[in-house]
Amino acid sequence: MLGHRVGELLKGCPWVGIPFGGGLSELPHIDARTICVSDAHRHIINLSVAAKEMHKELIAELDAVLFHPDVLGDAQQRCRSLERNHDDVDAVVWAMPNLKWAVDYFICAWMARNGTAATDKEFEAGMSIRWEAGGGDSAVRFRNATESLKDWHELTKRCTFVTLGCFEFLDKCKDTTETGIYCDPPWPDDGEKYKCAFSVDDQCKLANLLSEFQKARVVVRFGDHPLIREIYPESHWEWHHLDGRTSANKTKKEVLLVNRRAI
Repeated sequence: MLGHRVGELLKGCPWVGIPFGGGLSELPHIDARTICVSDAHRHIINLSVAAKEMHKELIAELDAVLFHPDVLGDAQQRCRSLERNHDDVDAVVWAMPNLKWAVDYFICAWMARNGTAATDKEFEAGMSIRWEAGGGDSAVRFRNATESLKDWHELTKRCTFVTLGCFEFLDKCKDTTETGIYCDPPWPDDGEKYKCAFSVDDQCKLANLLSEFQKARVVVRFGDHPLIREIYPESHWEWHHLDGRTSANKTKKEVLLVNRRAI
């Protein structure tokens, strides 16, 4: 819902780096010649690359699956196994894009209940089945998500995908007037539940690293939180207050922080 605001704040940057890929809901609104996307969660990046390079095959595979708890459970088991044994898995299995892996992870993300993707519970959540007529339908949601891959393919054509940690990624970003950086890190109080956990120390390290950019335009998304007010002071950051939404469709106060550049 707020993706257009991110695009407006990054307007004019021909190169944009995104160190926390996640769901990439802002991607359609970022008008840059080159977009480099990273996430340490390899499942997410493999799905993104598959959507970019083999979207027809991916859609065909997903269209053929039943919306059924056993389908979800089998996909979760395979993703758990791949993750648990990744040090022993042949490198070919981890090579991207991997179609079967992408199908399994898409099923895990879209058949399971909302709000569990990328958390330590993402391969354990059950299916949400509606037993009355009110509200939306999870099966329709899954099919609509599959259909959206046609548009997603076009969006990802201009993207490069990597699997670097956020700090390694940011160390490679150039501090120039043509550079844009968009960060959507785990929020305080929520960071520990993510598979790639993000502690208070990590939050402080990220804030210090981002504050070193003097020429690049840096945009950061957070909830309004005391820690964020402390480590992103208004003397260095412009605060844009927004009304976002939670996965339960409730209003939640958000902020977009924009660095006050030296030039």
